[in-house]
Amino acid sequence: MSAVPTGGKKPSATREQVVAVMELLSTRLQWKHARALISATSLHTSRGWSETLAGVHEDAYSDAIWTAAFKALAAVAEQHTYVGNKRVSFFDLREQNEEVRARILEWARGSAVSNLAGVLRLRPFSILSAPTSEAGLEPYKQAAPRLIAADFESGKLYLQYFSTRAYTHREPLDISKMTASQQKVFAEYDELIGVRTRSVPCFDTAVIDTNSELVEVRVDFQPGMTEDKATPAFQQVVGELNRAAEKFIGHGAAGAGLMNLHPAISPMYVDEKCGRVTALGFVATGKDSSSNNRGQLHRNKTKDFRKDAFHVGGKLHVDRIDPYAIGITWAAKPPKAELDLEIRGNARAIYSGKLGAVTEAEIVGCTDEADFDFVTGQVLNHIKRRKK
Repeated sequence: MSAVPTGGKKPSATREQVVAVMELLSTRLQWKHARALISATSLHTSRGWSETLAGVHEDAYSDAIWTAAFKALAAVAEQHTYVGNKRVSFFDLREQNEEVRARILEWARGSAVSNLAGVLRLRPFSILSAPTSEAGLEPYKQAAPRLIAADFESGKLYLQYFSTRAYTHREPLDISKMTASQQKVFAEYDELIGVRTRSVPCFDTAVIDTNSELVEVRVDFQPGMTEDKATPAFQQVVGELNRAAEKFIGHGAAGAGLMNLHPAISPMYVDEKCGRVTALGFVATGKDSSSNNRGQLHRNKTKDFRKDAFHVGGKLHVDRIDPYAIGITWAAKPPKAELDLEIRGNARAIYSGKLGAVTEAEIVGCTDEADFDFVTGQVLNHIKRRKK
């Protein structure tokens, strides 16, 4: 339950810090995920990001609440830049030759962080100080990703890159708040939708996992928004990672071994212990016919397609179900939200081998590395890899 503001008291010195970290979160964390996390800090929440941010500028709390809220939200914000709203791809280092693989792993474990210290001394800001306004993001438009953090923890080298990208999004407009003449123009409409493009701060992460011998490339994306395809984010972050590796060990870290995730789809579909199947694209093959459902992805956030009566009933009349796209949801303990995974291929992937490879998975809802490791582990555990 949110605390009642202590009206009349002089604002704490950390109010501005709380506002700043919430503004960063508002550019990347969906409100349905953010609300419970903010409420858990005893700050008041309203109907969405806009009203909540407006309120935090006015509400007054004790110094202890401001300080605790900043500490909690700063941790969420920093972690979210590494794990939240990511399209993740994997490069299997076991597909590299033995000498190159050993060199990459040794660099990640040993000198990578110190090698990159000089670059970090020139970084324009830290993660939590990243710009969020249109004016603040302007200098980074069309620019190459900037390395702003490098750390080695629990056997993983994390390289955090900052860039800005343009996204187009749709939002409902409140006709009742318009002038009388404007309301008259739109009187016949039940709903009015506005479309606008805005710049968004993006944090793309390259991870060299020396334990699993994988390179992960985690590219930020905005769920429900259309990305400006003129900015090839995946190629850019891979390019920056390889440029650094080539400088210090004479060989790129991500090249051979880009993993095809399609082989994980069917095993995850049949594994009833693997979350709820909340999205599914499939080919149904029978004795006399087959269907690829016109490439549509069926969605139902509240049910499991494995158990849905219509889906199960239909399966009884075909010989085989071949899923080519899947979405899986896992429950999480409050104040965390559900964890969502989507691996989207198409019907051709079933028949065309490598030409239909699916090389990225979308992961939404993670707030820390444990969440992210859990979801990626679910994918990787359903794929056969070359042994060490």
